[in-house]
Amino acid sequence: MRNRLMQIGVCAAALFCERAHAQIAPQKGDLSCVVSLDLPTHGILAARAPNPGTVHATLSIGPGGRLTKMLLATDTARPEGLEAEVSIALRGSDFAARCDGRQIELFFAFSLQDPAVDSILPPAVRSVPPNRFEITFRRVKPQ
Repeated sequence: MRNRLMQIGVCAAALFCERAHAQIAPQKGDLSCVVSLDLPTHGILAARAPNPGTVHATLSIGPGGRLTKMLLATDTARPEGLEAEVSIALRGSDFAARCDGRQIELFFAFSLQDPAVDSILPPAVRSVPPNRFEITFRRVKPQ
């Protein structure tokens, strides 16, 4: 009888732990809430940016999977071209409705290569799991 009670106790503890584990919110780097992600690869702003840099985007997902808040931080002194490129791309992305109330973190590392070219060329893009994207543009000559 004592062994049977002990088995029941172990099973109950295991069930409780499993349920508690299932209810833990995913990490901000978990991309399971992303239905489609537009990457900042158009280059209209980024290829003309004065400096390379990394844009850290923190996204808040609301009802229906709507993007309700976007915070952008950049590690460069003049981030305007990079942040604008990321902002435009993320506004075109889609998120799962089941992710209401969650946050997602993404990192976009931009490199600008010389020599500068006359027009925007498609960038090289590399995904570094779980949530980093490295984007390399050829610098565009000022007009």
